[in-house]
Amino acid sequence: MSVKRNLLFAGAVFILVLAVVSFVFIPAWGGQAGQGAITFGSWDGKPIEYVQDSFFVRQFQAISSDYERQGQELNQFTYFQAMQTAFNSAAVRLAMLDAVADADYRVPQSVIDKALLPFYQDETGRYSSKRYNETPELQRATNRALMTEELTAARYAEDVFGNQGGLYGAKRSSKENELVTQMASRSRSFHYVSFPVSAYPDSEVRAFGEANAALFVKHDLSMIIADDEPTAKRAAAAISKGDTGFADAVTAYSTRSGTDATGKLLASYRNDLNALFPEAKDLDAVLSLERGKVSGILKTGSRFAIVRCDGEPAQPDFSSPSTLAIVRAYLMKNERGKVEDYVVSKAKEFVAKARGTGLDAAAAAEGLKKSTTGAFAINYGNSPLFAPLPVETSAELADAVRNEDFFKTAFSIKSGEISDPILLGSNVMVLSLAEEKAAESEMAPYLLSYYAGQWNQRSFTSAIMKSEKLEDKFMETYLKNFLN
Repeated sequence: MSVKRNLLFAGAVFILVLAVVSFVFIPAWGGQAGQGAITFGSWDGKPIEYVQDSFFVRQFQAISSDYERQGQELNQFTYFQAMQTAFNSAAVRLAMLDAVADADYRVPQSVIDKALLPFYQDETGRYSSKRYNETPELQRATNRALMTEELTAARYAEDVFGNQGGLYGAKRSSKENELVTQMASRSRSFHYVSFPVSAYPDSEVRAFGEANAALFVKHDLSMIIADDEPTAKRAAAAISKGDTGFADAVTAYSTRSGTDATGKLLASYRNDLNALFPEAKDLDAVLSLERGKVSGILKTGSRFAIVRCDGEPAQPDFSSPSTLAIVRAYLMKNERGKVEDYVVSKAKEFVAKARGTGLDAAAAAEGLKKSTTGAFAINYGNSPLFAPLPVETSAELADAVRNEDFFKTAFSIKSGEISDPILLGSNVMVLSLAEEKAAESEMAPYLLSYYAGQWNQRSFTSAIMKSEKLEDKFMETYLKNFLN
């Protein structure tokens, strides 16, 4: 039961970093850091400062220490991560303190006195008046101020997120516990045969290409492309007056987006031009250019283009593997449904055979591999509450994680049955039940308590970071002060 209680408590409250009641060294990576208080933003007008003994610095040091304990090097990347997390925590801390102040709550002095006792204990763990008297008055005042802040923040955390005794915080219905227990109590493993969409045969690719040959005609074009019309007009005027050649105009005026350094259009198949020039009149102007001719100013999305025809279009050779690769790429991008329908139809033919002869025999007859998954629960989204889909060992299941139809099919088929084909991203799968077994479910409600606490805290933090009360200048301040 102690494990369960600890899980419940750990998920229900913030893990607050206790005050480091001493002046602390402020580390600096570079720039101007270490020259005094650096303001990263504010919460409702209250500055979030990186200055000695601030919560921001204490939080940064605690996170950095965690990295080091985990064996991570505190390099520029981890330093940035720690700083960003510390800033977010500082913003959340100010929001919590403001909320408690608005409720007109003050931590009782007796509670603060009790919490301060560990600072003045002797080697035996007993309160020592001698140690108290030997502590400088300024340090004692600092201890009290920081502990008051910690206890105030803890009051908010307990009220909103609960405590180890189960008091305060958001409550859940017992029916929710029953539901997650039921969901965790059953798991299944499956035999499956996979039909990858990438296995769409070259014969079908070629047939599509031949039926749509115009899409794969390669045009020989160069292009000047400008982000604004005035630049395009200057380029067009310079070319028409003979002040500059097309190649020099590319150098002087073109962004060369989608072209090489000389202005040669890199993606110049007809289907590329269709996308590049969505307006019919602009596309017609390009397609009607004769060799050596230069177009007027054309629209290409939000930009402007001047096109030159450098040669006659080349007709596609569908016996060439490189051409088939281009057609296949077009199909996967623009006609993927056609490819998927074909693969699903082949999977349906397989299912019809498997339902007559069995999955093993049908797979052997077709030269297909039968695989088996590990056991998993009905776990949409791979929640940590239940046994996850084993995507590490069955990569085909990666797109099943958030596929409702997959779970409906997988957990409704009976022993000996073969499922209908299920389209999962880049694969079509056919399933049969391998094994259904009872799973450990006693811990599910306690895991729910743990993760629900984390989810609540994450939502709360997200709300603070999106609040209009927060002025967030973290990135610009970090770049200015902590990078050389």
